[in-house]
Amino acid sequence: MFILDNILKQFIEVPNDLYEKTNQQIIEVDDYLALNSSTKLVVGYVETCVKHPNADTLSKTTVNIGSKVLDIVCGAPNVRSGQYVIVAQVGSVLPGNFEIKAAVVRGETSNGMICSLKELGFDEKHVPAQYKDGIYNFSHKVTPGEDALKALGLDGMKLLLGLTPNRGDLLSHLGFAYDLASMTNKKVHIPKPTFKEVAHKNDVQVVLDTNNCLTYDLRVMDVVVKESPWWLKNALIQSDIRPINNVVDITNYILITYGTPLHAFDANKVNSNTVLVRQAHEGEEVVTLDEVTRVLEPSDIVITDGNNAIALGGVMGLLESGIDESTTKIMLEAAQFSPSVIAKTSKRLDLRSDSSLRFERGIDQKRVRIGLEAATQLLVELADAKVYQGISSKTNVIEENPWIELSLEHVNGLLGTTLNDTELHKILAQLNYQTKLDNNTLLIQAPGYRKDILIEADVIEEVLRVYGYHHIEGKKLQPNLLGELSYSQKMNRALKHTLVGLGLNEVINYSLVSESDIESFPKVGESVSILMPLSDDRKILRQSLIPGLLKNLNYHLSRQMSHITLFEMGHVFAKDVEKNHLAVLINGNLLDSNYLKRDIKSDFYTLKGILEQIGVTLNVSFDVKQSSRVTALHPGIQGDIYVGDLFVGVIGKTHPLTDEAYDIKDTYVLELDLSKLITTKSPMIFESISKYPSIQRDISFVVSKDYPISDILGIIKQTARKLLTNIEVFDVYSGSNIEEGFHSLAISMTFNNKEKTLEKLDVEKALKSIQNRLEFNFKAVFRA
Repeated sequence: MFILDNILKQFIEVPNDLYEKTNQQIIEVDDYLALNSSTKLVVGYVETCVKHPNADTLSKTTVNIGSKVLDIVCGAPNVRSGQYVIVAQVGSVLPGNFEIKAAVVRGETSNGMICSLKELGFDEKHVPAQYKDGIYNFSHKVTPGEDALKALGLDGMKLLLGLTPNRGDLLSHLGFAYDLASMTNKKVHIPKPTFKEVAHKNDVQVVLDTNNCLTYDLRVMDVVVKESPWWLKNALIQSDIRPINNVVDITNYILITYGTPLHAFDANKVNSNTVLVRQAHEGEEVVTLDEVTRVLEPSDIVITDGNNAIALGGVMGLLESGIDESTTKIMLEAAQFSPSVIAKTSKRLDLRSDSSLRFERGIDQKRVRIGLEAATQLLVELADAKVYQGISSKTNVIEENPWIELSLEHVNGLLGTTLNDTELHKILAQLNYQTKLDNNTLLIQAPGYRKDILIEADVIEEVLRVYGYHHIEGKKLQPNLLGELSYSQKMNRALKHTLVGLGLNEVINYSLVSESDIESFPKVGESVSILMPLSDDRKILRQSLIPGLLKNLNYHLSRQMSHITLFEMGHVFAKDVEKNHLAVLINGNLLDSNYLKRDIKSDFYTLKGILEQIGVTLNVSFDVKQSSRVTALHPGIQGDIYVGDLFVGVIGKTHPLTDEAYDIKDTYVLELDLSKLITTKSPMIFESISKYPSIQRDISFVVSKDYPISDILGIIKQTARKLLTNIEVFDVYSGSNIEEGFHSLAISMTFNNKEKTLEKLDVEKALKSIQNRLEFNFKAVFRA
């Protein structure tokens, strides 16, 4: 948004330190520059103009610039005596650092230059046809010697504001003036209209058939469509708006000046005494002013003549009712529409306009009528408007900002200030806030143009802006106030270090996913969709981190990259649920032969080893129990992860259908619910190292594949828990000499007693108990 100080001066006394004040207390300034960089330009009156005696294409002129008469040689074909022109004197500097010097042109002295608009830095598209190949001359009488930039409306400076989405109030000069007034304790003056209505009555009836139009005002008037004066054109050009004609230019000028979107209809093209505002019909087609046919939906708002659409409400007018050179009568609309509806229509149709932007951010309801009256005044002055009596008006909803509780104690506590009640109320008054007491509780209400002030923290931030950030004293933190990482943060960081140390790469994916990304994967509750998604593949909050990792894998594989090992730590969501998860994916080799002279391939057991390292970091012991609950994973190669009886995640190989959907293969994933694993800090227990020797024994037996190995290990641990210090499966074999559906397991066990040296009899007794339980529970057949 550009703020021109020559427009701003209509409303408020502009301080000399406007740039500093804006940058420090209002909003960041992206640029601050002169409207035109030319110097020493004055208005001149061409007293004489004769053909140059020594050149066919040059003219010799005498130009009165008030204080003196200059001899100037001009090469423009349209220079004439009696014109009021722009003169660059000797010493003037034009855009491009072009300095004007005295010269002798074909034997004739020239002490200056009569300027064209191009030479003043105007883009060719903004130069009227009659001036494209020559100099510019004013169409009205101007005092010679007057500042030419002022006569063109190009005097002064302009700010380019780096607006944030919450500051919709700064999308106009009046809105900026109100905020500047709060920071400088000045008054804002809004010019009052002085036009008179004619005897003819405005008989147009307004009907609101939708709650998405909050208020609607309409004036009718006769006008003369013509070219806008240069001060108006330049105000629009400096704001990156293309001038069209006086009627359209005035509506755009009011838009940037008051923040009130307006639209003018050609009343003769509408040819109706009724304006009906309604929701669009399904499939209704309209042709907007940009000559594009658009298909509407019931969520769109249309302005109609009672039957047919004449404008796409809040976004753009339609071609059939647009203003052109033949327009003699207009209906001028000022309205307020639902921000969310306008945003949805604008996004869906990919049709952004200056009006839709302001409607999306929310406009002040009181400003609707003010903008309409200001536009009417300009139409009277610049379009010879004859204003019909009365305004056709309807209001559905009277908007009011919420009342917010404000505590002086909270203000001082958060800001580190020592404000008293009087000082606080003075600041609130500067901000134009309404205040009242309710049972000794201070309630405040922001003005209608501040749609972003909704909670106490918003108010306190505004108080700080008026008070001044630079007035807050910097202090060192006391040692007892120094922060530190929470236990959860420490564990999350330790987990990342562990996984990176194992050779995995961290990724961060979008929290919004498509419907297909939640169908077959682990869920944490009822899905949550956003109301206005940017696209179909970013419309639902994710419930699992695995789909994001699979897309990362596809991205790398499609670019001829292999051996992909990834992890992500992030939040998953459901209705009333938000949890912190960890997901790991391995594909190809975990490590290649460059390090170990042999590859470590990614498989289920490799991933389970990573899981065990995660358990070491978190100081928990994981159990994996065979499962087939996740349809995105292979039903025979997946498991549920438990800590004791607490379910904390899943592990497995991706299903062939999942591989096909993501164009991947041989991929192993796990996902853990860290919200269950990282809760409160558990004490670290140290145990002394046993001073007695350990004994290792191996057992081998054949057992049905129907029994999960984790269950078998669980029975062994339970049976020999007093002596058993370690247990490992070091071989699993199925093939020749093993019956179909069975496999042979070889398990190594380490025994120790911290109180005495183990006797051979103690170990054999434990082994016999283990064998008996395995034979009874799993029908295990021990091999000799």
